[in-house]
Amino acid sequence: MSQSFAMRLQSAAARNKELLSIIAQTDHAPSALSQNTVYIIDLDAQLNKTDVELKKLHAITEDERKDHVEYRDSTFKRYAHKMGGRKGQEKFTSKQEKEEREFLEAWQKEREAIARREEIARALSIAQTDKKALEQAATQHKAAQTELDQMYAQLFNGPNPEVPGEDQMEQTVQHLTQYLEQCQQRFNTEKSAGEALRRVENRIAAANKNMQEALSMSRLDLMGGGTFVDMMERDALSRAAVALSEAIVHMNAARNLQPAIQPLDDVNIDMGHAMSDIFFDNVFTDMAQHERIQGSATQLQRAAEQLKEQIQLQLGRAGGVRDHLAQAKQDTENAREELQRIRAETFETYGRSTYQYPTNDAPPPYVG
Repeated sequence: MSQSFAMRLQSAAARNKELLSIIAQTDHAPSALSQNTVYIIDLDAQLNKTDVELKKLHAITEDERKDHVEYRDSTFKRYAHKMGGRKGQEKFTSKQEKEEREFLEAWQKEREAIARREEIARALSIAQTDKKALEQAATQHKAAQTELDQMYAQLFNGPNPEVPGEDQMEQTVQHLTQYLEQCQQRFNTEKSAGEALRRVENRIAAANKNMQEALSMSRLDLMGGGTFVDMMERDALSRAAVALSEAIVHMNAARNLQPAIQPLDDVNIDMGHAMSDIFFDNVFTDMAQHERIQGSATQLQRAAEQLKEQIQLQLGRAGGVRDHLAQAKQDTENAREELQRIRAETFETYGRSTYQYPTNDAPPPYVG
């Protein structure tokens, strides 16, 4: 081994240390960027699907609204049924209530779809922002790794039997780096799934808050709260349904990332019947609606308890992968340091050599 080899090692030592530091700091970026790209594609697909659904729901809502308004404001139909006596009036009221209910149901579905779209759009915006940072880190990682590979290829090209342990340790670093990438990919997936579950938790909490508000209004209604209380009750139920719809979006995202996450039981938020609950308000309709709200609140609470269990299980999965990742990082870093130590010792050993080689045998110095 020539003296020029030791000199080239010495000249490249500082840059070698700098490159290893950059690589260690950005190791997460390539796999995280890959996961982020898949997530964005999925969100784009959800957004497009929701747009199609929303267009259909809006058309249905407009049709139902038109039918409801026309029937409600039809003086002729009201008069015709009035001429039929009590039964005619009841028939008109029943038909009017049916049109009202169908319109409100269509409007609620459209409102939930709008909320889902907004939630997906927010998630997509965050993911796209994350992508920019990950792309920058991944670019730095790739550039540093490429330069390091080129530097090592130039300095330690081919087998180096003169350097004890260098070839074997280099292979060890390669294998550990591959395993580290696998661990990082798994951890990114588990972490993203856990974050999605936390968003579910947030939306379920919002739904619960609105449901409790609806229950409070319902209790007031039992004591003669009147039409205004009825309307506040329905608005709280509507907000609870919207929050639940948003929770479903994030639950689907979590299960797409980690199929081991179990689905929650269905929750049916009963909106009641506007005509009978508001316009024909009495103690019997109030009691029936109160019982329906209590049933929905119980279902929602059960879903919240199930969610807590799934979050704990996901934390356990993520924790296990995090431990493997931490160990893989430590093993890889140790191997890189050992490889660096071997190469540093190689520099020291051959840098102290007193053998004088012909000048024209020296290869050109490494230029980083």
